[in-house]
Amino acid sequence: MANRRPKKPRTGLPSFGAPSELDIPSTAQQNPSSSASSTRNIGPTAPPALTTICARVFVENFLKLRENEDTWSRASESLAALPDSLIPKIFAMLRNLYPTYLAHEVIVTHFLRGPSVTLRKDLTGVKRRTILDIARFNPSVRELELTSFDDIPDTTFADLIRNLPCLRSLTLRGCTKVGAESMRAVAQVSPELQVLNLNYTSVTPASLAPVVRACSRLEVIKLAGIQNWTDVTLARFSADLPDGFKLSVLHTLKLRQTSITDASLNRILKICPALRRLDISFTLIRHPTHLLSSSLVPALEKLSLTSTAVSPGDLVDVIRLLPGLRIIAMGAMGANRGSRASIGNTSAMAITDDALLSLTSVLEQLQHIEKISLVGNTKVGLSSKHPSAVSTFIGRVGRKCKDLNLAGIHAIRSCDLSGLMATDGNTVSPLETLNLNNTAIDDEAGLYIAACSSLKTLAVAGTKMTGLPQFTLPPLICYSTFGQKKGSSRL
Repeated sequence: MANRRPKKPRTGLPSFGAPSELDIPSTAQQNPSSSASSTRNIGPTAPPALTTICARVFVENFLKLRENEDTWSRASESLAALPDSLIPKIFAMLRNLYPTYLAHEVIVTHFLRGPSVTLRKDLTGVKRRTILDIARFNPSVRELELTSFDDIPDTTFADLIRNLPCLRSLTLRGCTKVGAESMRAVAQVSPELQVLNLNYTSVTPASLAPVVRACSRLEVIKLAGIQNWTDVTLARFSADLPDGFKLSVLHTLKLRQTSITDASLNRILKICPALRRLDISFTLIRHPTHLLSSSLVPALEKLSLTSTAVSPGDLVDVIRLLPGLRIIAMGAMGANRGSRASIGNTSAMAITDDALLSLTSVLEQLQHIEKISLVGNTKVGLSSKHPSAVSTFIGRVGRKCKDLNLAGIHAIRSCDLSGLMATDGNTVSPLETLNLNNTAIDDEAGLYIAACSSLKTLAVAGTKMTGLPQFTLPPLICYSTFGQKKGSSRL
């Protein structure tokens, strides 16, 4: 009797918002995710540029070139002769392939030039002196990204920034010791700054005030995961700004995973008249009056409210005032995961089938909607009504999007996807990304998914699907198979 292959242990995906490897500060900084996908490369539709081919050959043979001193000497001369504009591209390819083989000397000699410089903590050759050497080798750098250097003191970043007067974009994401000294340096020498990413740092509202006063061209500010952004600290921020002050060109603001409440948000929105993209997910927001007033609400194109306590009724009213909305995230509504509970009865804020039908009516009126996330709304799909609220939503709204995330809605069944199919008067769905992870769909869903001829990314991890052999799908770039409940998926 032939030996049977041992069964692999079942691997399930974590529940929405549960800790994972993405919670490590050096990666996603506690950025919850509900998708787990494997990717496969599709062949290019056009020949790559000659510079790209040469860069790939160099990167693939980098370790061999380093083994021989004479060979590396000639390669170094060739690197030195390359134009500055190509260096960031080659360095990015090397970072992804050999993060532990790039020594300090190699980095500072060859890769700290060009219009942008990016260094991450997983580059083991990067030391404190490597960071300081950026100013010595490339004082005119315009875009600087330093990520997850949680052991480098604030004074080091400040010393560097003071010697970089041409910065237009500064990312210090995950550099947890960045604070007041670095912000003083930015305010002193970077008046032309347009993009500032301070996610998961220690920058307080008070220390940011001099920056926003000095940098009148700021277009993007990101402050995710900074717990000292509270109503009390933001009151100090507002007091440090002159009367009538406006961030007149700011179009993107990220306050995700901070401890702000409605009062703080209203104060912030008053000084951001040009705002187009707002992320207040995982905050203590409950009743954002500034977003509920037709005379005050900014013309948002993107709004992220995931895991807040905004009621379904307020959500409908907010969307109704945003006719230009393109992207909206409404995941796990009522399941607040901020630093403390914002309300006592979060179940009243959850999206139910009735709430989804109300949302469908208002979302259907949006002419430019492209991306919707309802991830983790576990009370959706529990009603026995026919047609189901999910099916109605998909048929009237979801199928018109390019990106639809329904992951973690456990009650979704295959028949709920029937709205994906074209009917009389409906064109073929433009859907390119569909996330159905951790739903109750089975192989029957393939019939409806196959109707999406533009689909590029499909996530069906943690479902009952065993494969799609009887249906023809477009060539998917990304197809999730990890953590399925039974069988193996195939195309």
